[in-house]
Amino acid sequence: MKKHYFSLDFLRGLGIFMVLVLHTAFYFYKDIYDIDLDNPTLIITLIGFLLMFAGLFAMVSGVSHTISYINKLDHGLEKRTRYMVLSGTFLLVIAYLYFVFTGPGIILFESRAMDESLFVSLINQGSFQKVTQTRFLYVDSLVMLGMNVILLGLLFKFIGRYLKNPKITLYLLLGASFFMVISYIRIPLYNVYLNALDNQNMGLILLLNWFVAKNNPILPFFAFALFGAWVGTMIYHQSFKQMKKNVLIVAGIYLVIGILGYIFAPETMLERAIDPTWYFIMVIQIGLFLIMILFAYQVYDNKDQKKNVISIFLSRFGIAGLSVFFIESVVSALLFKFINLFFDFSLGIPGAILYGLFLALLWGFVLYFWQKKQFKYGIEWIHSSIMNRIGLSTKLLKLKGEHDDSSNS
Repeated sequence: MKKHYFSLDFLRGLGIFMVLVLHTAFYFYKDIYDIDLDNPTLIITLIGFLLMFAGLFAMVSGVSHTISYINKLDHGLEKRTRYMVLSGTFLLVIAYLYFVFTGPGIILFESRAMDESLFVSLINQGSFQKVTQTRFLYVDSLVMLGMNVILLGLLFKFIGRYLKNPKITLYLLLGASFFMVISYIRIPLYNVYLNALDNQNMGLILLLNWFVAKNNPILPFFAFALFGAWVGTMIYHQSFKQMKKNVLIVAGIYLVIGILGYIFAPETMLERAIDPTWYFIMVIQIGLFLIMILFAYQVYDNKDQKKNVISIFLSRFGIAGLSVFFIESVVSALLFKFINLFFDFSLGIPGAILYGLFLALLWGFVLYFWQKKQFKYGIEWIHSSIMNRIGLSTKLLKLKGEHDDSSNS
């Protein structure tokens, strides 16, 4: 069985590249506080929608970790579970370091202010901003990925022995769909969570935070990981023709349900409300991301098509993009500050997008040269080196450029 899938690196890299562009565009847009959320422009609506693509990372991670788990099942369930739990815990540590020290700002439209991380606030304001409760509680994409890896590892501890049984694909699909359905409960629970915040009921806040808080909590993002696990088991057990049929049917159902639900739900997407509009956007994204994974798999792995310059360029972000992601807000703030020493560098939407694209491309060239040094001392290198002491980390081999057809770890 093929164990290394270029398509997963490509999709992960494409996602990170787009996040780098949009993060910069969003936070350096000069009129960010004046956006009309009731009547947004098309470009603002599109940026808002693309910034909600964290589910793609969750689904790709689910595919990757499931394939890796199956391939190394002979190493023992306990060992593989421990590996995944520790790997997810490492991601959680990185996630909180990121959001406290180097992460992007949280836009506070009501007060026309930005809740910034320590180093970004030092650059922009000349002093460290007090670390707020909001930053500690914010469930960003890295927190979500760490939690998903831990939860998948715990789930596989109980069902791991059945992963090599072809019937497991149906059960994972049913489980993913069931989890997505019950995730609707996040809508009323989010109001409970907000009331707990208002009353500073810390017990209830901590109980609900990872499940319902903004921005990417367990409900519904673990469902994306489960759909990824479903795809991973199909790659292992089924022919591409059978897998394609199953994915298109399921994706089609989710797209139809999601679009119909979105049409009849109130238009509140850019208000970032947790309501039926939000929920049906998530349903649409499940269908969309399944099709994206299927298409990338067909192009790069099923047909084993020769990779072009652009796909290789983007795939590097999928291999070592977390290191870039960790510091990009600090670097973009420094560069913006430096340019403003010479002239007023205020950006409208086109300028902000071009600035974000410029920085993302620049990071791509950094990764190109860093690859020659095997991405040493980056977050992925540290993570893989630590995990390699527990069990063989094939990600470490990938960082070294030793593509031995092994799976992502």
